[in-house]
Amino acid sequence: MHTIHRARIAAPLERVFALAQDVERWPQLLPAYRWCRVLERAPNRLVFSMGGWVRGWPARWTAVQEAAPRERRLRFRHTGGITTGMDVEWRFAPDGGYTDVEIEHRLVMRWPLVGRVVSDLIVGPVFIDHIARRTLEAVKAAAQRPAGRETR
Repeated sequence: MHTIHRARIAAPLERVFALAQDVERWPQLLPAYRWCRVLERAPNRLVFSMGGWVRGWPARWTAVQEAAPRERRLRFRHTGGITTGMDVEWRFAPDGGYTDVEIEHRLVMRWPLVGRVVSDLIVGPVFIDHIARRTLEAVKAAAQRPAGRETR
C-alpha cells in the first residue's frame, strides 16, 4: 500500500510544521481523532498512542514520531495496532507565503498470504487514504486561520 497526499497551504512553513508535529492537538483539529496519549517524549522524538474513528470503525495505534525540522520532514513509524509497520513521511516545502505539503504512507501488512492484498485493497484505500486526506485538510484549515484561532 502506497499513498501520497498533497496540499498547498497559505501559511508559513513554521506554522504548518508546528501544527503537523503537534499530534496531541490533532483531536482538536479533527474529531475523528478522539484522543492522543504521549508515552515517551524526547527532543525531536515522540512515542504516542492515538485512537479515533475512521469511516465509523474504531481505530487505535501506537507510533513513533521523529521530527527533522532542518530537513523539513516528519517521520512516523507505526509500532502497534492494525497499521503496525506503516511508515509515514510528511515533507514540507516553503514557497513564498505558501507551504507545499506532501504525506507519503507505505504499508505492507505482515499477514501470511493475505497481507499485501488486505493492505493494498482494504486498509490503504478505505482507511488510510480517508484519514490522511482529512488530516491534511484539517492541518491546512487550521494553518490558514488567523493566528490564535487554530482550533475548531
